[in-house]
Amino acid sequence: MRVHLNRKIFFIIGVLITLVCFVLILSYFAKKNSGLWVCKNNHWVKQGVPSYSKPNDPCGKKERLPKIKEECLQIGGVWKKLGPDPFETCNMKASDRGTICTDNSECEGLCQANITHEQLSEGMRGKTFSGRGTCSVWRVELGCMGVLEEGKIKVLCID
Repeated sequence: MRVHLNRKIFFIIGVLITLVCFVLILSYFAKKNSGLWVCKNNHWVKQGVPSYSKPNDPCGKKERLPKIKEECLQIGGVWKKLGPDPFETCNMKASDRGTICTDNSECEGLCQANITHEQLSEGMRGKTFSGRGTCSVWRVELGCMGVLEEGKIKVLCID
């Protein structure tokens, strides 16, 4: 009887230790991906504990690109035809390109995520994914791509 009681106690202790370890591991991963910067009232506000520094871009104020060729070229832009539109327009390399981000508002252009062809296909049907991205190279990007909005990767197609 005593041996049987000891086995039950060891079993219960083993189950409790396993549960505690499981909870600790889950909380570690929840904290690891739980923070991002959010633009509120033109100020960057921490949401959770971001694992990256505050964005350098002005919050809530994306500068418009010039509509006149001379003005575009004067500020270092590229004047060319983009997408299916029959006219030329201005584009510029983003000064924050390559910066880690979790939302489009953190970038001059877009907050892009590297996604697989399978994720692209699923995302076009409305599925979202968790992850981080980097600010796009160009302020205007065309095509279908993964972009981040409030820490969620969504597929966006721009012509």
